[in-house]
Amino acid sequence: MNQEHYDDWLSLYAAQRKPLVDYATKLTGLRDVAEDLVQEAFAICLSKNDRNYTITKAFLYTVVRNLVRNRHRHMAVRKAGHPDDVPWWARHQWIATPEAQVIILDRARLAARAIEDLPPRTREVVELYRFDGLTLQQTAAQLGMSVATAHRLLKEGMASLWDQLDFST
Repeated sequence: MNQEHYDDWLSLYAAQRKPLVDYATKLTGLRDVAEDLVQEAFAICLSKNDRNYTITKAFLYTVVRNLVRNRHRHMAVRKAGHPDDVPWWARHQWIATPEAQVIILDRARLAARAIEDLPPRTREVVELYRFDGLTLQQTAAQLGMSVATAHRLLKEGMASLWDQLDFST
């Protein structure tokens, strides 16, 4: 980057806003986010205007790049803090009494037995879709069947499980 000097931040903004937005767009992949980051960079530079900084294009590009890095770090931390949806049986369950615990364990055993009793292809579709988290398209591709067939088997399997487990009580 050249060390071209500008008289003030406003003239730098007027001359470099579009190239900075293009630069930030390449780094973030999102133009609206890039616009926000460039605005934030100028706000930072203007807030530091009372200090004796040299007003250069290189300094502004560095500020934008650092804001993009901070955004990526923040997003990574946010994503790590919220793992994907956890199945109901893996979530912490508060159990008030030993009797309630026995009922839950009994229902889990019934569910496992009902899944084992499904026809093999239906069981595979239900397990891949409900427990492994695959889409119908991924399930169909893995089992070598059409999406319509996978959907039909999933529907039949879930209906069978619903009937066997009698969720009305």
